[in-house]
Amino acid sequence: MKKSLRTSFPAGLFLLVFLLCAYSPSSAVNLAAVEGIWTPPDGASSIRMWGFIKDPGTCPVTPATWTPGPVQQGNVNGTLTITLRNCLSEPVSLIIPGLMTTLQPTTFVDSKGRTRVRSFTAEVPADNGTSTLTYTWTNLDMGTYLYQSGSHPAKQVPMGLYGSATVGRHPSAVRETLLLLSEIDPDQHVTAQATTPLNYKPKYFLINGRSAVPGGRPPVINNTQPGKTVQLRFLNAGLMTRVPTLQGPYMQIFAEDGNSYPYQRQQYSVNLPAGKTVDALWLPGSTGSYALYDRRLGMTTGGVVGGGMLQTFGVKKFPWILFIPPMIPPPF
Repeated sequence: MKKSLRTSFPAGLFLLVFLLCAYSPSSAVNLAAVEGIWTPPDGASSIRMWGFIKDPGTCPVTPATWTPGPVQQGNVNGTLTITLRNCLSEPVSLIIPGLMTTLQPTTFVDSKGRTRVRSFTAEVPADNGTSTLTYTWTNLDMGTYLYQSGSHPAKQVPMGLYGSATVGRHPSAVRETLLLLSEIDPDQHVTAQATTPLNYKPKYFLINGRSAVPGGRPPVINNTQPGKTVQLRFLNAGLMTRVPTLQGPYMQIFAEDGNSYPYQRQQYSVNLPAGKTVDALWLPGSTGSYALYDRRLGMTTGGVVGGGMLQTFGVKKFPWILFIPPMIPPPF
C-alpha cells in the first residue's frame, strides 16, 4: 500500500494541509509528440530527438527545440487528464508509473504467430496529428513521477519522450526544484530505427535537458535563500544508474517513487536507477554556490571532461526590501 508523504507537524498546520489535500480538483492538459532537435554545447552536430510539447493544435512544420516534456502538476486526491496528439512516424502512448489508471495493453502477432505486447496502454496512431487520445489518472498520491511513452519504451524513451509530473509538496518546503537526469547517445539518433539499448554508449549527460560546457561556468539550477527548505525532486529518464551528489548540508531523503520512508535518510547523494524518482529536503544554512554533480561521473560532454551532469545552486540573501508606497488620494 502506498504511504502518504505527510509527516508530523503542528495540529493547526496539519488541519490546513488536510483541507488542502481534501480539495481534489482535476487538472487537464494537452500534449503533442513531435520531432525535435537538441544542439550539443560543444558545437557538435544537432541531434534528432522525439519529445512532448504543449499541443499547438496541429503538427509543427519544422522540428522544435528539444527539451524534456512540460512539467505536469496534479492535486492530491485529484485527477490528472492528458490528451495526446501524435505527430511522429509510429504509434505513441503515455504512462505515468506509480499513478492509478486503467491500462489497455496493445498487442501484435509476430512472424512466428506469437502474440506480443507492443504498448503498455492504448496508442495514438501515426496519422499526422489527426487523432488524439485522452489518458486519465485518478486519486493522485503526493509525490514525484516520470511520465513517458508506453509504446516500445526501449526505443521511444531514449529518443526523448519523457517529462516530469508532480503532485503536492512536502509541508516544510517553501519551494521546490526539479532535477531530471537523462542521457543521449547520438549514434542511436541517426534514424529512429537505429535506437536500441544494445551497444548504448551515451556521450551527453543532461540535467533538465542541459549539459554543462567543459571549462565554462556550470548552469545555475535555482536560486534560493539560506534557512529556506527546498524540496528536491530527482528523476532518472536515462538507461543507466546515476548518483546525483550535492555539496554542502546533508539532504533529508524522505520518499521514492511517490512512497514515503518510515524514517528520513540523511545523505549527500541519491542512488537513482533508471526510471527512479526520489524526493529530498535540503536546507542551506549559509550563502554560497553549491555544486550538484553525478558521482558516477556522467560529467563529460562529447568525451571532454568537465561538463555533463554538473550544475550549481545559488544561495544568497536578498539585500533589497520590497517597498510599496502608501496610497495617496488624488488632490480633487
